[in-house]
Amino acid sequence: MKIWYIHPSAGGPGVGRYWRAYYFAKHWAKSGHQCLVMSASYHHLLEPDSPRHGDEHKDGVHYAFIPTIKYSGNGMGRKLSMLLFSVLLAPYCLFRAVKQGRPDVIIYSSPHPFGYVGAWLAAKLLRSKILFEVRDIWPLSLVELADMSPESRVVKVTGWIEQFAYKKSDKVISLLPCAKDHMVSRGMAPEKFVWIPNGVGGVEVASDDTEPVAPLEQHVIDLKQQGNFVVIYAGALGEPNAIHTVLEAFRLLKTSHPTIKLLLVGRGVMKSRLMQYAEDEALTNVEFHDQIDKADIMKVLTQASAGYISLNPQPIFRFGISPNKLWDYMLAKLPVIFACKAANNPVEDHQCGLSADPIDPESIANTIKTMTLHSEADRQRMGEAGYEAVLRLYEYEALAARFEKELLSI
Repeated sequence: MKIWYIHPSAGGPGVGRYWRAYYFAKHWAKSGHQCLVMSASYHHLLEPDSPRHGDEHKDGVHYAFIPTIKYSGNGMGRKLSMLLFSVLLAPYCLFRAVKQGRPDVIIYSSPHPFGYVGAWLAAKLLRSKILFEVRDIWPLSLVELADMSPESRVVKVTGWIEQFAYKKSDKVISLLPCAKDHMVSRGMAPEKFVWIPNGVGGVEVASDDTEPVAPLEQHVIDLKQQGNFVVIYAGALGEPNAIHTVLEAFRLLKTSHPTIKLLLVGRGVMKSRLMQYAEDEALTNVEFHDQIDKADIMKVLTQASAGYISLNPQPIFRFGISPNKLWDYMLAKLPVIFACKAANNPVEDHQCGLSADPIDPESIANTIKTMTLHSEADRQRMGEAGYEAVLRLYEYEALAARFEKELLSI
């Protein structure tokens, strides 16, 4: 089977931070399928942060980059880049098909939905099946997260695209476990719904004793040897991540529990403000570190005492959440402090950690203290439970097999 996986912000080794398309394409290629990942020539998740051109092959995965413009921030440049990608998508697909043959299946993944119409048109003209992969619920995300008016032109356009995609797609792949009823209410036939969450690649924590220990990894080892309990957060430092609340929790802990340390590893628009708060409050129990390579951060996670994840509560979380960093913690065998309110709670389901209220610093502080009171054996059992669950349910080889089954059924 020839599969085109269109993801406007696809990543992978040497490409960018969002690896879902890479993992699926890699596993499908092992099953004998021909896979091509199409992405924008520039998006803000690229690593390194420079435009790509033409085709690239990365670790057995074939990428093709559709010309767009470079932008910074979340302003007009990014919107123009989305528009250009969407407009060029159909003619690019047709040109590619003339040169290299038509695909059997086109998958359009939706960090944004604007390119779906072009993907559907290409599939229609090329007599290919079309699948719609939903990461965020548009336009509800705009209304409920960005406070955009339901009457705005963008909301109405994306609402039309949403309904069109649900009706026209042969299958709808949702990363959110509880989104089926909403999608049906917007025109999707119930039998089209398939839940395939975000996941992890099992090789991400493979260790090589010949490699030198990364500086941050050694720092965590040193902190623990000094008798500290190291809580780590590895991810974006943005408004949705509710990091200010955990800093307030560590303000409550700094005198009574000085050996509980918080390491924040990542970048984001709130980082400078969070660092200023930590400085103003003299939070000597909190450290900020720059984002590091994925392979290195996985090694760091294995050395920490617990992983922390939080999200500001949002009505849209009634459809569930599928956070990549949670699966990374579970893969690293970390007990997890889960400060999220959503329709699903994987940490509770798999008994791999403790839950806290994401907007209550005292709840977070008490949960962290409770975690430290658990024996090392108890925390190890939590970590092992998470590890077993993530390999069974969220490892990309298993997810790719589930996805492949759906591809072969249409």
